Amino acid sequence: MEYKLPVRKLKSILLLWLVYLGLFSFSIAQQDKTVRGVVKDEIGDGIPGVSVLIKGTTIGTVTDLDGNFVLSAPSSAETILFSYLGFKKQELPILSSNMEVVLSQDLGNLDEVVVVGYGTQKRSEISGSVSVIDVDKATSIPTTNVAEMIRGRAAGVQVTLGSARPGGTSNILIRGRNSIRGGNAPLIVLDGFPVDNINDINPDDITSIEVLKDASSQAIYGARASNGVILVTTKRPTEGKVAVTIHSYLSTQNLTKNFDLYNAEEFAQLRREARRTMNPIIDGQQAYSDDIVNFGGSAEAPEYQNFIAGNYVNWEDEVLRTAVIQNHNISLSGGTDRTKVFSSINLFDQAGLIPTSSFTRGTFRINLQQKVTNKLTLETNLNMGRDSQRRETSNLDFITISPFTGPRDLEGNLVREVAGANASSATINPLWNIRESDNNIKSNFYNLNFVATYKFNDKFSYKLNALTSQRASEEGTYITRLHSAGVTPNGRATLANTSREEFLIENILNYSDQFNDDNVFDFTFVHSINERTNGRTFSTGTGFGSDILGFNGISNALNFNTQRTQQQFKLASFLGRARYTLKDKYLLTVTGRADGASVFAVNNKWGFFPAASFAWQMHKESFLANSNLIDELKLRASYGSVGNQSLDPYTTLGVVENYPYVFGGQITGGNLPGNLLPNPNLTWETSTTFNVGLDFGIIQNKLTGSIEYYNTETTDLLTDISLGGTSGFTTMITNGGRSKNNGVELFLTGHIINKRDFNWTMTAMAARNRNQILSSGIFDEAGNPRDDLNRNRFIGRPINVIRTLLFDGIFQSDEEALASAQGTLNGTVSPFQNVTTLTAGAIRLKDVNGDGVIDIDDNVILGTDPRWFGSVTSNVRYKNFELFADVYIVQGATRFNPYLASFNEGGTLQSVRNGIKVDYWTPENPSTTFPRPNFSSAPANISTMGIADASYVRLRTLTLSYNFNPILLNKFKMTNARLYFTGTNLLTFTDYKSYSPENNPGDFPDAKVYTLGVNLSF
Repeated sequence: MEYKLPVRKLKSILLLWLVYLGLFSFSIAQQDKTVRGVVKDEIGDGIPGVSVLIKGTTIGTVTDLDGNFVLSAPSSAETILFSYLGFKKQELPILSSNMEVVLSQDLGNLDEVVVVGYGTQKRSEISGSVSVIDVDKATSIPTTNVAEMIRGRAAGVQVTLGSARPGGTSNILIRGRNSIRGGNAPLIVLDGFPVDNINDINPDDITSIEVLKDASSQAIYGARASNGVILVTTKRPTEGKVAVTIHSYLSTQNLTKNFDLYNAEEFAQLRREARRTMNPIIDGQQAYSDDIVNFGGSAEAPEYQNFIAGNYVNWEDEVLRTAVIQNHNISLSGGTDRTKVFSSINLFDQAGLIPTSSFTRGTFRINLQQKVTNKLTLETNLNMGRDSQRRETSNLDFITISPFTGPRDLEGNLVREVAGANASSATINPLWNIRESDNNIKSNFYNLNFVATYKFNDKFSYKLNALTSQRASEEGTYITRLHSAGVTPNGRATLANTSREEFLIENILNYSDQFNDDNVFDFTFVHSINERTNGRTFSTGTGFGSDILGFNGISNALNFNTQRTQQQFKLASFLGRARYTLKDKYLLTVTGRADGASVFAVNNKWGFFPAASFAWQMHKESFLANSNLIDELKLRASYGSVGNQSLDPYTTLGVVENYPYVFGGQITGGNLPGNLLPNPNLTWETSTTFNVGLDFGIIQNKLTGSIEYYNTETTDLLTDISLGGTSGFTTMITNGGRSKNNGVELFLTGHIINKRDFNWTMTAMAARNRNQILSSGIFDEAGNPRDDLNRNRFIGRPINVIRTLLFDGIFQSDEEALASAQGTLNGTVSPFQNVTTLTAGAIRLKDVNGDGVIDIDDNVILGTDPRWFGSVTSNVRYKNFELFADVYIVQGATRFNPYLASFNEGGTLQSVRNGIKVDYWTPENPSTTFPRPNFSSAPANISTMGIADASYVRLRTLTLSYNFNPILLNKFKMTNARLYFTGTNLLTFTDYKSYSPENNPGDFPDAKVYTLGVNLSF
């Protein structure tokens, strides 16, 4: 049953919002004076289309073709704002009725204000490692997945696809993996408070995104910052009449992949070859079987009938569809000098490539600022939403079903087994399972943030930051008795209700002072209390008399069971930060934070995380002050520690589990300890980072950028180790692990052409990270750390690895195979090879150590993370047209590809299922790249074929937009109108055969997206 936002509720929300819009429409004062002027560039030419706006109002105009303007202004107007793309904004007082204004080109961003932990700073004053995301470019991706929007926008921030389904997520990794057992996801801070799900944020509400990457910038968040911090700030209200912005787009989605399956004729030949391999050798040859044997064994077999009739099915066309995305967002902002409001409403609806898959979300936001007195300001931020996701409940490997089968019979009715009920290998019709199943996830959430700021004077202020948030979700699944997994239990249902509540109270003191022109101080002190509660109720039911109610009738199940869990986490913190600037050249920041977490035992609850950073603005020194080449040269260095409490609540306690037993002929409730031995000595993971960076700008800032090196070592790493069976426990968590990350990041921006009518800017970034385990948590008799083979943890190797033998070609003769390291050697046989399968066409393994036999010592360990990744973006503007291109690059990544090694994905060349078309071995075609097909069994060591290079280069975004002429817009009382067309995932260059290099079979297919959108402002 598909869940949609109720139309009645949507109408009510929209009506209330429109009433709210009317209540906050502000009138302007009587216009009673005229201001004229001209706006020129640095060489004296008039600039047309410059926005001329009375500060604090929406009263404005634009310059004509010669740069002239005439503006009727209120008598109280004092200041005019001038802005134009590619030029620095100017704010000038009205000193006369005839003004001449000169705008200079904007090539640098040193004066840009950047959000940092518990405050803001000018970019030029930052001494830590902070990356700023270009939000305008990031939001060009048509999705609710905010993580995908920041992919390739910041050096050292790696984003990988988690799920391509509607409403799916992606994984964010900042400067590699630190934790083995705990998570490696960064902390997301929205408007000053932590949020659990970055995708709860409406992308159109975002005004800035900053990424904190080194310990100095992260330390203010202490125990939650070991994996980096992403700061998201939403749009703030502006003073003046109500300004309305509309953003709508419509997208279409199509399957993207870079491989070909066997067509019907090629698949028929593959089946013949696979069957041929099973036949006896007569006179040195193997004969082909009759086609009636090859395709089902009888004339009534569906495969044989379709083969004879020439009927075949393209399963991609049968199951997948072109899907549509639509998004509509309306926002407003306005107010007086005392009361200001920003509000938005957003509706997003996405259909998926697979039938019944979809995602729908509606969000509402209101940010209200009220200046109570000249010293007291109150602010309230409310973000609330409701979403619904429909998901598939069966496997997604449908495209490899035999093309000589079909989803429907001759009458057009869906069939259950596509190869027939009596086939030796029954394949379930994916459309059948889709029809006989339901999987819905509904969520409601809100974040309510209250901020009170009291300024004692211009130097000293107090801020109260309070948050309450809640997310409630319900996930229900139901499969009928006709579903492939629902026959035996006569229907099956599950219902999971989860809730997450969070409370945060922070007391913040800020003091800043400038003693003289050379000495500037800034102090921040914070006391914070944070509490999170997670609850889950999970019910299962089997045996239903009717399928009508689906999972909503779960209580009617013949067999019914419910489980309830709840966890609570509390964190208390004290933190301080001091910033000192000497002569605007030397910048020092010192930070310390103490955190106490409830998840640790009594003696280890508290941790302290200090950090310091220093920056030297060398371009302000006398020896560079008059340089014609260097405009900015800033050296930064930082050192410090942050923590990670990646531990479930109650882990340090002796928690027991429910274990009912029979006593006196009756079932009696009982409890037994679980498999995990509690460890009351567990403490914090601590990541200590040294970072050094160089920011530069040369040739009048036409080339700007930064280069950074970092080294992070994480100690007291939480790892699980195996215990002997005599203890009664199987595992225990210890702090015995250590890991290390080091890397280099490069970020460059070049203003290649910067003229009034033609502008071309390119940005390139690259990051290289090396991750390794220094200790796995287990040790030898001498106390030295050793490998944990059971968990694939190896000293000196990355956290994520694949341990495997290596493919080394295909044997071309039986004699070559038996004489190899896999064959008989001194009367022994390789443990990785059955001699009876050592024939021509078999897979040859690499003898890595050269000892003449293939054994466990020939396994190699391959890291899966890329050697380096980066992006290149290009933005070309010619008059009112703009072309933006974004290329994302990943090199040196390794993955296991089931399409080349697994049965359901056709990788075993058994020809039961279709697969990627490859050059396989036959006696007539002695291939050296893929083994001989065999219908009865998979080739030995076929798993080695699945180890594949997942490097790729992708044209991720291509956007062509047109900005309507400001002179024309002014006539219609509009401030902006933009029409754009965007293509996403247009081209991918890779050797990895799949939907995409980050998207395997069994995953929801990745899509190529075409979007038409419009932005309007009034």
